[in-house]
Amino acid sequence: MDRLDRKRRQLESLFDIVRQASGQIVAVGEVMTADPTCISPHATLLDLVKLFHTKEFRHPLVTDIDGQLMGVVSDRDVIRCFGPGHYPDERVLEGVTAADIMSTDLVTISPEAPLAQAIELLCGYGINCLPVVDGRKLVGILTSTDLYVVLEMLLQTLHQSSPARAAQFTAANH
Repeated sequence: MDRLDRKRRQLESLFDIVRQASGQIVAVGEVMTADPTCISPHATLLDLVKLFHTKEFRHPLVTDIDGQLMGVVSDRDVIRCFGPGHYPDERVLEGVTAADIMSTDLVTISPEAPLAQAIELLCGYGINCLPVVDGRKLVGILTSTDLYVVLEMLLQTLHQSSPARAAQFTAANH
């Protein structure tokens, strides 16, 4: 089962609730990916490149030894290290760490926050992920992929409940 299938399964019960109780506010914690893969600030660029090739995500979170969120490394952060026509060898990749390239000025959100607030933050800051924190504890990550799955399921639910209304909604948003 791939990441999208796991996300769809996670959200099925949420959409059952939405079908039953219109107007219910969806919280970030219901949609986020819990227990995200985290890396050490000492992980090398070579480690990150290998991680991007083996995992199904683009935003590893950097945490300290106590699990406190320190930063995030995006696939774009890694790409910026290469520059046009510049492809470093493994020795160079091993000399750059996550701490060297991670973003530390993070926008975060709590799991209880409304999903609409998270979308406003993502769009307003032009970012693709939000670390989800409960106090200072990292509990998950909300990514654009999570939101695409929510949208897909919402449209399917809308279509099943009223095909004519779904067509009207889809046409209005193209």
